[in-house]
Amino acid sequence: MQPSDTPRRSSLPRRWLFRFLLPLLILGVAIAAFLALKASRPDAPQAKPEERAWLVETMTVEPARRHPVLTLYGEVANPDRLSINAPLSARVAAVPVEDGQSVTQGERLIELDRRDFQPALSRAQANLADLEAQIREVQAQHESDRQALALEQEIVQNAETALSRSRDLRGRNLASQADVDNARDTLSQARLALNTRRERLSTFDARLAGLEARRDAAEADVLAAERDLERARAEAPADGLIGNVEVTPGDQVGANAALLTFYPWSGFEARALIPSTRVASMLEALRTGNPPRARSRETDTPLELERIAAEASGQGATGLFRFVEPDHSLRAGQVLTIELEMPAVEDAVAIPHSALYGNDHVYRIRDGRLERAQVERLGEYRGDDTTGDKGVLLVRAPSLAAGDRLATTQLPNAVDGLRVRWEDAESETSGSSTTGATE
Repeated sequence: MQPSDTPRRSSLPRRWLFRFLLPLLILGVAIAAFLALKASRPDAPQAKPEERAWLVETMTVEPARRHPVLTLYGEVANPDRLSINAPLSARVAAVPVEDGQSVTQGERLIELDRRDFQPALSRAQANLADLEAQIREVQAQHESDRQALALEQEIVQNAETALSRSRDLRGRNLASQADVDNARDTLSQARLALNTRRERLSTFDARLAGLEARRDAAEADVLAAERDLERARAEAPADGLIGNVEVTPGDQVGANAALLTFYPWSGFEARALIPSTRVASMLEALRTGNPPRARSRETDTPLELERIAAEASGQGATGLFRFVEPDHSLRAGQVLTIELEMPAVEDAVAIPHSALYGNDHVYRIRDGRLERAQVERLGEYRGDDTTGDKGVLLVRAPSLAAGDRLATTQLPNAVDGLRVRWEDAESETSGSSTTGATE
């Protein structure tokens, strides 16, 4: 048993060593073959980097004499707004209109109970009638006093004669002292009556003037009462718009209480702040009788600069614009975008908004690359339907010449020297799709 076990034990280490070294040998051979193949592969050709050309839209510079448009933001106002108030304390009889309703001239707006106005009118008329009667009475008394004056003068003369006679008879002891005293008293009474009559005649003008003044005041009271009675029914003074209606039928209102507001169509105007740099040119245009034209962007309603407010601020002055044509869509307080046409500028170039970078430069294309050009921004440009230039900007730059090509695509990485390409409009028209690269 022992001799047979010895060879078996010696073969076990060799088998174990073979199993461990064989995988390592195979892995080493594989790595060596990989390195040999990698070392013997041919070198790949180096790719040359190519500069990218950005596709842009372009336009051709065409300087011309054009009118810049200044965009303003204004508010609609109506300085001719009429507030209708109650002339007296009264009850509201009828309110046939509503807030926001359009009315025509002469249309009834509101009516108060006329019975509340009649007592005041009746009292004023009665007072006037009484004063007119007093004037007639004074005038009649004056005529009577004038006629009585001559009689009282004769009475005084007769009394003087009687006194003289009584004194003469008394001197001859043919009359008593009592007769002389009676004659003297009669003369005094006659003179007193004459003086009273004269005084009444002398004060007639003053008394008549006082009564006539009171009569004039009474006539004014009658006119005021009649006016208040007429105002019990309010009518539209012109074609316009009803504003706030403060009352309803049956309400009891006091004197001067607000009833409703009326806006005449002809009184609407727009107020917008004109920058201080533009105020002088606007004033000059108004002085020469050429008021600048404008238009509302929202409603396309034509406007005309009528005047510039007297007060200004550091930002500018308020321009007041008249609506050339009535616009029934207007409401007080409404905000409008106003496009104000400025005086014409020579050599102005119309460009789309996308062509402007920042506020002062564009990119011209030279030899297929962008070239920065400084410009002066003049304002918006309305253009016309024939040119199709609506919604663009007007700029001016001495460095831009007619025929120059501008990039109109807004590129976020636009810099001097950036390579660009564009679709040739002439080639597209002829049916081809040639891409331009140079000018």
